[in-house]
Amino acid sequence: MSNGGRFAREELLNTADPLRMSCGDEVAFTLLEIVEQQARSKEIDAALDTASRIAYSTDWSAAIEAIAIGQFNAGDQRGALRTAKLIPHEINRSGVLMHIAFEQARSGHLEGAIETVSHIKAPLRRDAVLLGVALIRARANDISGAFAAARNIGSESARTRAYREISQ
Repeated sequence: MSNGGRFAREELLNTADPLRMSCGDEVAFTLLEIVEQQARSKEIDAALDTASRIAYSTDWSAAIEAIAIGQFNAGDQRGALRTAKLIPHEINRSGVLMHIAFEQARSGHLEGAIETVSHIKAPLRRDAVLLGVALIRARANDISGAFAAARNIGSESARTRAYREISQ
């Protein structure tokens, strides 16, 4: 990032707190854009600092989600998982965890994928993501890995469906 861009961003950040009181939505939106840019630029500490200035929980959750996705896209799956756990809204958190688990499954890290899925609290969503992991491994001709993922599905009917789809 150029010094001019960095100074302009720092100036905006330094004025964000007083502006938060008067025009919160606009400032939160601007801060969220900065967080997304910082995450894409792999400036994770700066993105976390910027996110800490966002007052509204929904916007803050979106910022943390953007950071986790940025870490994930940069190849930092561990960091993405750590950051995803900070996302307060379950639907957003489980979406990021799903993407991480699918990528782990695609790259052959089945145990990591199953571990990642275990952090999804909603049982139906967890089962759906485990089915996805199992099917990814089945398409990679890792049938034993596919069955291993399917064995972790909590619902008996969903597990039976997974076994049937893997066997096809």
